[in-house]
Amino acid sequence: MAGGPIYPSSVYPGPSGNLFPNFYAGSGSNAASHDEGVGVAASLGLDSTLELRFPIPPTVPTGTLKLRILALANATSGAAKLTVSDKNVAAGASPSGATLTAETQTTITWAAGNNDQYMEAKVPLTSTPAGNDQLVVAVKFQTSGWTLAVVGTLIFSLIWE
Repeated sequence: MAGGPIYPSSVYPGPSGNLFPNFYAGSGSNAASHDEGVGVAASLGLDSTLELRFPIPPTVPTGTLKLRILALANATSGAAKLTVSDKNVAAGASPSGATLTAETQTTITWAAGNNDQYMEAKVPLTSTPAGNDQLVVAVKFQTSGWTLAVVGTLIFSLIWE
């Protein structure tokens, strides 16, 4: 049985100043045009790492564990590059001492007509958490190949599919 979404219980943007809590203001005119997420500086000038913690439910859903990323930007061109690293950590173990496994680099690309639209990426994760574990995740935003010239807002969740 597929499951999720599970949203992070802890979000630490790090000291760089390139990552920050953000509200994306959509260009539509409805009464609910804002999304809350992690802001990433325009024209990212320094690799920056976001730290996330996800509580795993007592019964783990079946399927492939993925980090789902929804990205919003008022952009008609540009690319955001990021690498996700992860590890499940049981109670009684150190989350800061866990060795994280890096996944394949992910690119989120905006093109004409994509401004103010959810851009989606799903990153399959190596970790196989047990019930009641914490999933420790680092998302490294990378300047090499980064061409998004406006602030991006990203929303993270875990899904199984």
